[in-house]
Amino acid sequence: MLLTTGRTAARQAAVVGSLAGRTCKGRFRSGSLKSMATSAEELRGQSCSLLGGCSSETPKVAMDQLPQYLAALPGWQLAENQALISRQFVAKNFMAAVKFFNHVAEVAEEEGHHPDLHLINYREVQVVLSTHAVGGLTMFDFIMAAKLDALDIEYSPKWLKQNQHILSSRGAAAGEPAA
Repeated sequence: MLLTTGRTAARQAAVVGSLAGRTCKGRFRSGSLKSMATSAEELRGQSCSLLGGCSSETPKVAMDQLPQYLAALPGWQLAENQALISRQFVAKNFMAAVKFFNHVAEVAEEEGHHPDLHLINYREVQVVLSTHAVGGLTMFDFIMAAKLDALDIEYSPKWLKQNQHILSSRGAAAGEPAA
């Protein structure tokens, strides 16, 4: 069940319209994969509809490519076992965290790739991505991370002040001027 936070119908239509046609169907088609997307913008430009659905046959991202993908996604961290990536932040309040979760749910449903979402102490958010079917990281995880980075988030002012360098790097990694 999605909790609504008073988002306008216009915003809902814009989100749905921007994600139209991006559902996962079928199996992974390796021939449709762009060679090594190196920016968040290039990752956001890909989708499950182009790559097909993930399965046990979906290829993992090679270990030597992980640093390049992570460089395009400031704020995401690779787990020690290299099987997942995660991102943490503090939302402004409980409703801001829930609003973010609702946006994530919309993107996840459209892409057919679902992250693990954790809410601790009413506003501490953690997003974890991994492709469960292969027990590791695939292009789907990095595509989702890039798409989730593009969502509007109401950060805690204190967290934002302490982590401005991450958000500035994210803009620069996406090809936008750093703030």
